[in-house]
Amino acid sequence: MHVWNGERLGRLSLRIDAAYCAALGTGVAIAGPAIAPTLALPAWLVVAIGVVVVVWAGLILLMLTKLRLRTSLRLVMVANLLASASVAAVSAAGAAVLVALAVLAIAIDIALFAASQAVALRRLRFAA
Repeated sequence: MHVWNGERLGRLSLRIDAAYCAALGTGVAIAGPAIAPTLALPAWLVVAIGVVVVVWAGLILLMLTKLRLRTSLRLVMVANLLASASVAAVSAAGAAVLVALAVLAIAIDIALFAASQAVALRRLRFAA
């Protein structure tokens, strides 16, 4: 069994996180007006959140090229933890159970990205 080192795992985690954010943000921005009533949020806010998530995806990739990997992992991990809590809170306010569960699943996905970044940071620490 091949064990991934912190460098490889961290870079992969950030790239997949960026791709996920780009896809999710685009979907939210496009579907914003349709899903806003279910989320009990204004449509402009849902669309803006989608756009911000797409911009964040680009920032993650920029961090990969401009910052130390440890710094990038820490920043993205903290942002993912905050985003996970925010998305979970929105799911609690949603009117439809199915939509609330879908949004909660997204919160769990984001938390899993934060966990993968924590694992990569831990492996980087022991490798240094």
